[in-house]
Amino acid sequence: MDDAVNELEIVWRQLSSGQKPMASLPHLAAQALADGHDSPALRELAGLGVRDDLLARRLLPLVLEGLGRDLDRVVGDWGRTVPWETAREQFEADLVDRTEHAMAAVRRDLAEIGSTVGRLTLHWAGSYDDDGQPHLLVGFDGEPYLGGGNPAEPLCGRDLAAWVASLAASTQEAVMELFLSYWPTCERHRRGLHLRDSYAYGDDEGDRGEQGWPVWRCRAEGGHLVAPVGGLGTGS
Repeated sequence: MDDAVNELEIVWRQLSSGQKPMASLPHLAAQALADGHDSPALRELAGLGVRDDLLARRLLPLVLEGLGRDLDRVVGDWGRTVPWETAREQFEADLVDRTEHAMAAVRRDLAEIGSTVGRLTLHWAGSYDDDGQPHLLVGFDGEPYLGGGNPAEPLCGRDLAAWVASLAASTQEAVMELFLSYWPTCERHRRGLHLRDSYAYGDDEGDRGEQGWPVWRCRAEGGHLVAPVGGLGTGS
């Protein structure tokens, strides 16, 4: 029977057109195995967990091609993402506002190395998390960062401060991976800065950041605050 394989192809079409599929890819892959279909990619897809959505999406076209389905696409296009400027129209206004405020803050901090890394951009991976939030990835000059050995972490967080922290952390990882350099750095100690979860931890200097806003912190000399995210180089 090909019912499960047909369902997998429907999900692929939905993802390709920017729709939100409701079916579980690992569940459908497991059903296809039970129906007698088999391939290495199909077995890998069937073994994924509920939070491996991005990897499942990347495996899906490989699974379908291995099962003889014609996807009418150029080989290698399975990692396609949708630019934020195109995808933003289908998301809720609160998420769009939160995302663009966060992007503006992190872009301010990137200004000093902007000529090296280019302009920070966002990209929708065409999928959603368990809470219905879209998986958004960072990139530079329109090229998404998909991760090195592992898939890149999508943005997460229900409020602006958490969204800013997630975007700053993802951007920091992408800069280090793509450009082999530390960012940002402490001007005084010439070493990389770190983010600290202001909701979960107090700071040694007794400052949690205004309204829990994420801060860049240097660990030299016992640790000290440098600036809130979005405030590097402004004296904030």
